[in-house]
Amino acid sequence: LERVGRFGDGFLGAALPAAHMSGLFRRVEAVWRKYDRPGRPRLVAQASVALGPDATVERARRNLRDYYAFTGRAEYMAEGLLTTAREIRAAVDAFRDIGADEVVLYCWTSDPDQVDRLADTLF
Repeated sequence: LERVGRFGDGFLGAALPAAHMSGLFRRVEAVWRKYDRPGRPRLVAQASVALGPDATVERARRNLRDYYAFTGRAEYMAEGLLTTAREIRAAVDAFRDIGADEVVLYCWTSDPDQVDRLADTLF
């Protein structure tokens, strides 16, 4: 995080709930001030999502497990997948509340209908 304050434009925090991300955002802001940078860092949060029928959600969990297998935390990551409109709205709201300038939703399947489902959920 020190390098963000010295050299970066901002910070992308991936796959953590807002309660954990808040501390990272505050540390980035503190380091930014430490180096007397103008303005403020761009703060971006990322959430893993799958919105759709059971087959879409299960495929997303499999993809997450495959992707994170090398970490030893694959099951933890799969369990953190947001799969309902309520969960996704709550996460986006929580990230906004802690100061996220942007929230990126990673869709873990190739189901193109997720885009419309997410739009219906958030807009």
